[in-house]
Amino acid sequence: MPGLLADVNVQGHLPYLARLIDGLGLLAMLREFALTLRTCPEFGLDRSLNDRSLWTYCQANGWVLFTDNRNHEDENPLEATIQDSWHEGQLPVLTLANKGKFENSEAYATRVAEDVADL
Repeated sequence: MPGLLADVNVQGHLPYLARLIDGLGLLAMLREFALTLRTCPEFGLDRSLNDRSLWTYCQANGWVLFTDNRNHEDENPLEATIQDSWHEGQLPVLTLANKGKFENSEAYATRVAEDVADL
């Protein structure tokens, strides 16, 4: 598995998440397992890519999708995609439930980093 792929909604939060994981002494361990933290633009993925296509890309390429609470009202929302397409053995989606709290509460951000590293 390559690692964690942050979508366009949380790509700016990825460097902070990486620093927090490193501060916990866990980033080196992730690197030992060849797990990386990347963003969609690094792979040339269009920022308007619909949720279903992004989820499918992640599953096909071994990436755990990191996103915020995606609630798009299009025909391919992430929630519907997971409900009708997920099955045992597929990779999870990690959702940053509260970006504002992640940005403004070090304690919350640290818990998020711990949870991400655990998964």
